[in-house]
Amino acid sequence: MAVIIIPARLGSTRLKNKLLLEANGKPIIRWTAENCLKVRNAEKVIVATDSKLIMDVFKDQKKIDLVLTPSDLKSGTDRVAYVARELETDKVINVQGDEPLIDPEDIERLIESLDFTDVSTLSFPLKSEDEYLDPNVVKVVTDRNGFALYFSRSPIPFCRDLNFNQIVKTYKSIILKHIGIYGYRKDILLKFAFSMDTPPIEQIEKLEQLRLLYNGFRIKVLTASKDTLGIDTEEDYKRFCKIIKK
Repeated sequence: MAVIIIPARLGSTRLKNKLLLEANGKPIIRWTAENCLKVRNAEKVIVATDSKLIMDVFKDQKKIDLVLTPSDLKSGTDRVAYVARELETDKVINVQGDEPLIDPEDIERLIESLDFTDVSTLSFPLKSEDEYLDPNVVKVVTDRNGFALYFSRSPIPFCRDLNFNQIVKTYKSIILKHIGIYGYRKDILLKFAFSMDTPPIEQIEKLEQLRLLYNGFRIKVLTASKDTLGIDTEEDYKRFCKIIKK
């Protein structure tokens, strides 16, 4: 059994109350959650939120479960684990509430991957040097079997002798953007959230997935079928509205 849990904290630093912003008359969080309902191998979709305003968005949507979580949880993963520990499930998918364009088939592949790995996530080849250099775009480098070697806000792998365009042309899909959607075996998720200390590399990069690598766990990185659009800024929101209108 697989369950999709969408952590949905009302507060956001760069774009105020972004999950409640509407596109074509529907809040972003509802776009994301209803997209997850299309996932064929998930038994349940749950929105885990600290806000009754977000819960009110789903008053007329009976197919999505709602859980009110404490407001002092530190991260989305903590919110997901808080809900997951009470569920009878083997697989937990963490879909960020600000990812309204995630492909349901990519989530299905994440669920299937948990038959042979404890943790999995998504990536997509980077084509823009601006994104490659942008610290808000997380990059990931993998081994020959598609398991993560490292995640960073820095441009990795570093282009020493070739420029960005030469690297992309020569090595194709080696420069990867990390898409922060995760699949977990439930027992590993609970260890991650409740038992593992925060290592220095996580504190420095502010990337919680480094906690797993630091503690010796492997993260399978699947290539998404298409790029996504996380809503972090006003520009992201405007771009999403244009895409929806089309």
